Amino acid sequence: MLVIPIAALTAMMLITVADVFMRYVFNAPISGSYDIVEICLLVSVYFALPSVILEGEPILIDLIDGMISPRALFLLKAVAALVCVLVLCFIFWSMLTPAHEAYEYGDVKLELGLPVWIIWAFALFGIFNSVIAAVLAFRHLRQGLPSASTEEGAL
Repeated sequence: MLVIPIAALTAMMLITVADVFMRYVFNAPISGSYDIVEICLLVSVYFALPSVILEGEPILIDLIDGMISPRALFLLKAVAALVCVLVLCFIFWSMLTPAHEAYEYGDVKLELGLPVWIIWAFALFGIFNSVIAAVLAFRHLRQGLPSASTEEGAL
């Protein structure tokens, strides 16, 4: 599932190294390297995010996990998952207008001449998949509601 983001990160690294090498050794930088690295960064972030969400591997700070009941911990996780869905939906919605404008105005990348709407399409695809992943993670979390008997001291 992470093949595409890993390939994008590898391409970013190789293009940057090659560009620096070509610039300093031959005084001939790679044309379009900034645009390619920018696109690869977008792909690596937006295509890896759904996997991170589905696998439950985001960066967590669990300072209070041991101090609260399993039910309260579940409630915190559920609220965080719901907020994640809402924030990703807002980001997707916020991206629609600039993507549509890039298409209507015919914006292109300066060095590559690539239409910007294509890059927006990749971003929208990635964030849409992230929304789906967040909804699935929230549903999965909802199905795992801890019972009152699993709390400490419950009768």
